[in-house]
Amino acid sequence: MEVAVPSECAAYRLSNRSLWRNPVSDTFHGRDVFAPVAAHLSLGTPPEEVGEPLPSLVCLCIPHPQRAGNTLTGHVIHVDRFGNLVTTVEGKALPQGRVEVQVRGYRIPGVSRSYAGGPAMLSIVGSHGNLEVAARNGSAASELGADVGDQVVVRY
Repeated sequence: MEVAVPSECAAYRLSNRSLWRNPVSDTFHGRDVFAPVAAHLSLGTPPEEVGEPLPSLVCLCIPHPQRAGNTLTGHVIHVDRFGNLVTTVEGKALPQGRVEVQVRGYRIPGVSRSYAGGPAMLSIVGSHGNLEVAARNGSAASELGADVGDQVVVRY
């Protein structure tokens, strides 16, 4: 969804290539574009010199998990290169005790402590602290036909 830049704020397209690292890789814009522009700004370069002003921005709306009764409902927000489904459910939000995680009709009992020690299809709190669904030695995304936006339900 596109939203107008608030009147008390300013946003700029980073189009002044003279401020960028050269060459710019296809995958490391944080290193090659954003960090050098931030460094120039921190040294006093006026914001107007980074590029043209923008009247609006694209808002990426990430749904927050919802709690109702004995369920916590979140969504898949990322599929990593292994096919693990990273969700909006934070590990610290999981209740103590027995839980069941459901994705695309598949039910996973409990939350595993490791990928190797879990069942063939497992749920685990990943390195970023969010609940993930993974297939041991496989791709949960492929095996479940799951993708970004799919609902994940935790029952307890």
